[in-house]
Amino acid sequence: MSDKPGKEEMIPMEALDGVTSDSKESTLPPKSNTDRTFRDGVRKIDLILVVKDEENVIGDTMRKDFLTNIVKMGFEIEYENGVLPIHKKLIFFKVHCPNDVLNNLGNAFGVKCLQIGRADHIMSHKERDWINVVRLQYTQPLQYSSLDRSLIVYMALLNLPFGNRQNYIGLERLIKRNIVIDAYALHDGPYFIPRDATSINARQILFYNWAGVTNIFTRQPLNLVHEYFGPKVAMYFAFYGLYNLFLVIASIMSLITLYLAIYKNPTYMNVKEEFCECEHHIFCLKCGKTLTYCYTLPVKNLCNIFSLNILVDHKYTPHFSAFIILWGIFMTAYWIGREKFLYWVWETPNKDYNRKQTRPEFKFNFDTAPRSRKTGIVLIGKTITAKIITLICYIILIVLAVIVCAIILEQRKKQDKNYMINNKIRDPDVIIPRIIHTMVGFALVLFVIGIIERKFAYLIVRRENHKNYKSISRSLIKHLYVMCFPLPMIVLGYFGFQKIIFKLYTGMEKHVTGGPPNSYNFGIFLSPCLVTSCLYELSIAFPIVLILRFVLLRKLSLYSSLTDYNQGTLVQNVPCWERDMVLPRFKEKFLINRMKILVMQFTLIMSFGFACPPAIVIVLFFNIYDMRRDAELCILHYRRPLLFKNKTFKIWTNILKLMVYTAIVLNVVSLVCSTDTIQVHLTEQREKPGNVTLDHYLGIFFRHEHALLWSYYYDHYACCNARGFPHVRSSNFSKIPSHKTMLTLDELRFYQYLYIFSFEVVMFAVFMLLQYIFSVDVDELEIPKKLIQQQRDAKTLQNITE
Repeated sequence: MSDKPGKEEMIPMEALDGVTSDSKESTLPPKSNTDRTFRDGVRKIDLILVVKDEENVIGDTMRKDFLTNIVKMGFEIEYENGVLPIHKKLIFFKVHCPNDVLNNLGNAFGVKCLQIGRADHIMSHKERDWINVVRLQYTQPLQYSSLDRSLIVYMALLNLPFGNRQNYIGLERLIKRNIVIDAYALHDGPYFIPRDATSINARQILFYNWAGVTNIFTRQPLNLVHEYFGPKVAMYFAFYGLYNLFLVIASIMSLITLYLAIYKNPTYMNVKEEFCECEHHIFCLKCGKTLTYCYTLPVKNLCNIFSLNILVDHKYTPHFSAFIILWGIFMTAYWIGREKFLYWVWETPNKDYNRKQTRPEFKFNFDTAPRSRKTGIVLIGKTITAKIITLICYIILIVLAVIVCAIILEQRKKQDKNYMINNKIRDPDVIIPRIIHTMVGFALVLFVIGIIERKFAYLIVRRENHKNYKSISRSLIKHLYVMCFPLPMIVLGYFGFQKIIFKLYTGMEKHVTGGPPNSYNFGIFLSPCLVTSCLYELSIAFPIVLILRFVLLRKLSLYSSLTDYNQGTLVQNVPCWERDMVLPRFKEKFLINRMKILVMQFTLIMSFGFACPPAIVIVLFFNIYDMRRDAELCILHYRRPLLFKNKTFKIWTNILKLMVYTAIVLNVVSLVCSTDTIQVHLTEQREKPGNVTLDHYLGIFFRHEHALLWSYYYDHYACCNARGFPHVRSSNFSKIPSHKTMLTLDELRFYQYLYIFSFEVVMFAVFMLLQYIFSVDVDELEIPKKLIQQQRDAKTLQNITE
């Protein structure tokens, strides 16, 4: 297969014209700039129908009735035989809708030919010129766009009967019966500008100024995208562009945080260097009941884990955690207002013509339908079969999730301190590759389960028997996201705080005879992590799941190189409608799957982004490329989309709101449970260190009350708390902190719960306030301005008349 033509060397337009088909009754159209005209160069191809040229008694009757009804409806049709060898038995019907019929159908479906004058003040001069050039080519005087023309015809054929039976209605039923092979709209012409071109189309403008890596740093012409692809595709790229813009802000802050952690954190970094060079101190991971046995580890063996932890759990971590929540809150609130504004600019509510229209596939039997016991009114809802299928699908997914979680928990045992103690593992670095292997496998399993989830979601939606098109789209979005959301959040939540909640800390009440009075009471002496905090595990698990599953492992077909102009040497002898048939159909499922990935990215970054800030930078770079790659796919590798113009995209905004509330809770709980934020803050407030040495650091943050008290009774083994693990005192350990720095279990829990509660209340309040600021309806803002302007005009007119 040959490569697509580059922007400098284009295929001549003559190579695509002047070819005669094998049909005796018709020939291919002559030269034209748009490649969408009929033979006379005036009537445009609004839709292509593809049927098989074979004998089938039942199929021929249905097809004949359907084509007859198309003509009776006022459409004009013309057919051509296939040119490609694989299309020799296919017939391509070109459907054209005359202006008077188009106007009537447009009014019936609620499609208004509005020029979107509201967008003039937000477009650049270049984009305004592009749209004016494109609109000059629309059929006068109605000026329906080529997309609106194709969509009106498509909607009409969806409701056109092809027989006398009640359910013999609609183009999609014919396609399912394989009587009609395919139906699609054509692109407005080649995506490149030929050397002898006299005009350009929207596809060419978008190819040169929007798609591909060469346009990464150019502004998206969203109004032209809306003009050519419709509001749903335009809203997707509007959200993607805004999300990437906010990722730039988050990436800058993540790099600043990393810089501060390395170069502006001398206390921790100096201790880290001394920690990795220490040969004297020994940590005891388990003390027996009689303190006669202790499995020890040299401090130096914990250097790598401590170094990793010090880069993620430092004094700037809580600040970045709060920032990433505010970042997500601000972006969501801003998008709510931006979405309303774009709907207002593109006048989508005026074109919501399929919101209440009943789908031809909708089945309803008044005799068997359930009725209200109080009123006797017929209730339209899911059938019993659909409910059973939905239940079975969700049970299967729950069982899969339980199995995956059980495997993760089993693998997690090999990373636990008890496993290291019992197996006498003296190298804690083995934990890191084990976590990596576990999470890589988990990301691959998530990818496989994602395929199963898509199949189940499509099956459920098909069986739910939705009445209108908007309902079926919203249901598919809900099912897909509900299926994909819980499993990664549960597993990452386990690494973030689950084990801390169930193994939080245990206290020990003991009065030491001979020691200082009331010197020890409910001291903290057990932690499930090593000498570091628990954040190092989440800092490994989070970026692997985020980058591998929700960045790299995406649908492989997204990287197809097939276009309608690189299909080999036969492209010169093939008309446009036959070339477009080779391209895959652009379905709404494409946008839904892409949005699912983006919203999951957003949710994971808000919830666990503080654990590994550099991962946000990687996501940003890939998303910048991916957005332009998606634009290239829409222009080159997919057919012209025929997506219904309704506001189903708005469901993603509601999901974003819910994810913000969820992320606020997950973020603060993970921060409190997996980091030492509270412990360090309270300890530093009670005893602020001066010149911090390794002994002082261990004395403050690894807790040595046990060593001070129990050293009266044991000569060598003196158990102390080193983030939950005992420490064997060495002769050169001289610095012991005072007892006023000791934290009790109840005291620690009180401050943890207080921090969580205060953080959530403040963030919820900020989110509600920002929603109120950004999401005010545009019409509510415009009406007062219009009233003021009318009053001014009235006063001016009154002064003139006087």
